[in-house]
Amino acid sequence: MTEPEKYSATAESSSMDPHDWGRAMALAVTRLAEQIAPEGSDDIHTLLVGRDLHLKISDEPAGVTIRVSTGPISDPPA
Repeated sequence: MTEPEKYSATAESSSMDPHDWGRAMALAVTRLAEQIAPEGSDDIHTLLVGRDLHLKISDEPAGVTIRVSTGPISDPPA
């Protein structure tokens, strides 16, 4: 059985406060939908409705990186 294709997108927030992460999360989700969307699709938000997504938030020196994916997110090798 073939694994479904996995898509992933990231965005950065310059704040460590979760109250400030909304814009970065929206950008990551939009980038993910754009990857999944067929060429010329106008209604990309519907591609994520009902789909399970994975979220990983990583500390960065100036804030956080938010990563959203259609499959499990693993850490890169050290």
